[in-house]
Amino acid sequence: MAPRMPEQPTWALDVLGALDAGILLLDRHCRVLYWNNWMEQASTLTVREMLGHDLFDALPNLRESRLHIAVRDTLATGAPGVLSHTLNPMLFPLRLPDGRRMVHNVVIRPLPSHAQPAFSQSAHAQQAGSEARCLIQVTDVTASVNRERVLREQRDARYRAIVDTAPDAIVTTDTRGMVQWMNGTATRQFDYHPNELIGQNVAVLLGDDAPDWVAMAEHSGPAESGGPEAATQPVELSGRRRDGSHIDLELSMARWESEGRSFITGILRDITERRRTREELRTSALAMRQLAEQTKATLDALPAFIAVLDRSGRIVSVNRAWAEAGPETTFLGQGCIVGDDYLDHCGRGETADPRADSVMEGLRTLLSEGGPPVSAEYVTNNQHWYRCLAAPMPAGPFGGTVLMHIDVTEIKSMEAALRKLVGQKSTLLREVNHRVKNSLQLVSSLLTLQTLSLPDEGMRVHFQDARSRIEAIARVHNRLYQADQFQTIEFGTYLNELCEDLARASGGDSMCDIVVRSDVIDLPIDHAAPLGLIANELITNAVKHRGNGPARVTVTFRRAADQLALTVSDRGPGLPSNFDIRKSRSLGMRLISSLAGQIRASVDIDTTPQGTTFRIELPVPDAVPLLETSSTEEIEG
Repeated sequence: MAPRMPEQPTWALDVLGALDAGILLLDRHCRVLYWNNWMEQASTLTVREMLGHDLFDALPNLRESRLHIAVRDTLATGAPGVLSHTLNPMLFPLRLPDGRRMVHNVVIRPLPSHAQPAFSQSAHAQQAGSEARCLIQVTDVTASVNRERVLREQRDARYRAIVDTAPDAIVTTDTRGMVQWMNGTATRQFDYHPNELIGQNVAVLLGDDAPDWVAMAEHSGPAESGGPEAATQPVELSGRRRDGSHIDLELSMARWESEGRSFITGILRDITERRRTREELRTSALAMRQLAEQTKATLDALPAFIAVLDRSGRIVSVNRAWAEAGPETTFLGQGCIVGDDYLDHCGRGETADPRADSVMEGLRTLLSEGGPPVSAEYVTNNQHWYRCLAAPMPAGPFGGTVLMHIDVTEIKSMEAALRKLVGQKSTLLREVNHRVKNSLQLVSSLLTLQTLSLPDEGMRVHFQDARSRIEAIARVHNRLYQADQFQTIEFGTYLNELCEDLARASGGDSMCDIVVRSDVIDLPIDHAAPLGLIANELITNAVKHRGNGPARVTVTFRRAADQLALTVSDRGPGLPSNFDIRKSRSLGMRLISSLAGQIRASVDIDTTPQGTTFRIELPVPDAVPLLETSSTEEIEG
């Protein structure tokens, strides 16, 4: 007689009712077993209206919603579910005390099927004590969502203040090129009054030879992140002030959307002084560039970011990848170009990896004192990995160093993803084999219990045979669970364990003597399981039909060239001389024939009055693909 469960505490319902969260319990038919006070107040649906009724009949708008699907999944698989208000707009129809819609999250947890309900409001809960159930918890997040909205609005206000005081002119237009907004710097740079250009075409600010504003924005493809579209590469052009004078500009553009409308924002930087300085540098460095032209063509073809520094650390030349690098490549020194002091620019930047500082220190030492090349990897604040290489150039016309930054982020990500994937796959395979082994052992235990209750000796023998076959398969999955790799098992060790278990189950040394001789051979599970079942059948038959004395069984498993051979020999009374395994009515012999067909194995039988030898030969698994598994009808004849 099963022991009685202790009485549940009388304050359980009071605790659940006092929780500042919705709690409801469903049985496997989605009928409501519990509906606490919080849910009653938030939904205006009383306990009397909900108890014993299908939740999704009471709330028909939720039927076949994501919530309904998640509840069914939890009841069917036992896996918990979490539904967020941001991704699941169709949740419970709940209201705050002031009538506003309640923003809430839902957590669905399974309850163990063997436990009695810790609380009940009706007889339905008592009847569902042994069935699958799930507990649903509803949490009010309205306050936190409103708080986040306020913070976001404050942050947007700060951003607007920063943009309005930026040192570069910023102009926003619609997709027709009509000015919608411009910051204070733009009004000062082009000498217009605030809001004077609102509604006019942006071409008023550009020179006659400037490219079309809208066409340049269309040239930038959509961003992968789904936010603002990718900014174009900076373009230098001429602008026009109110008085008609020209100004040299560098234009960077980006498209973005808000409330279903598209906009174009351009940053117009005054580069008049920078262009003059750059022209002077180009003139003075003409001879140097001619000398390096052939080398630069080669460097431009490389995906690495390469620069040549003189002895003082000033950039003399860069390759194409460096020149076209975007703002995310912070190691470039915040946009430094030819003629800039690289060490000075990089000294202002920040990286997430202290190793970047050691790279810069090594580069300074290399420039000032010489020495061996510098090589190191580091990661930046935007989680980009780089490998830095710096080598001295003492024989060059200006000395200095060749500096190379190689973006290895993708390689690092792939390595991390592969390591994670391998770990997850190994864990999953180990767990699958463990669960299959446990399930098969449970079936074996059930058969053992059933065998003990059978009065007929003949029926018990059939149940014992079935249990032996199940344990042979479970032993394969046990080996896979214990191994470091899950695609193959070492079949010789498996045979030894199988024979030891069969000898023990048959009465020990007094009833049988099983000798195993095997090479070390790894077999995939699709071959190991059928071959293990064949060995189990042959050894069991040899012990069962041993005659008067103890069984003497020899099991060998060998590899010769591209063939594998499993041999089981006994000294029993033998088989009839006209025995044909394909015509045998024995289930064991039909199993052997069918399983051998699965792995393309041949079965040879040598029988004498002093014993029988079964020889199973099959190709090495890597050389021959497996056939499809035989059906149940084929085994049963």
